[in-house]
Parts: sequence; C-alpha cells; structure tokens
Amino acid sequence: MKDTEKLFESVAPRLEALIKSNAVVGRIISMEGRHAIPLVELSLGLGGGGGSGDGEDPTSGAQGHGQGGAAGGGARATPVAVVIVEANTVRITNLGH
Repeated sequence: MKDTEKLFESVAPRLEALIKSNAVVGRIISMEGRHAIPLVELSLGLGGGGGSGDGEDPTSGAQGHGQGGAAGGGARATPVAVVIVEANTVRITNLGH
C-alpha cells in the first residue's frame, strides 16, 4: 500500500504540470493568411488502491499471503472554442460545449 501511495505522490504532480503546460491554448493552425487557435478544456483523473493480506486457510491449513495494488488514470482534452485571426479581424467561435 505504501508503494502505491509513493507512486501517486510521484506521478500526480508531473501529470498535472504536463496538463497545465498546454491547458488553454492549442497549437495554431494556419492556412492562406488565416489562423485558427483552438481553446481547449482539459480534465485529468487518477485513482488507485492497494491491499495486503495474511493468515491461513482454516480448512486446508495453507499459509496465507497477499498483496496487491492498482493504479489508473485518464486525461481528456475537449475543444470549446476557436479564435480565428484573418487580416485585421479576430473572432471567437464557440463549439457548443
């Protein structure tokens, strides 16, 4: 269980820093004098757990053991708007999210 906690303590800040590095503005797309700048909403979820065990099986007398752990996570980038720059005009188009 301590190993799982250490893993999360180590990984979570690094993932958060990665997400924040591109948290609002995506890569600019340019074509024929027009520029589109995607604005995105980022979500991050992490989860984990661990366990241990001990004891014997009372019916067979077998020595018991146990240990386990699992971790998982996911990230999602959802485009919410696009900034369009064209000539001397700037407009924002909402993508309906």
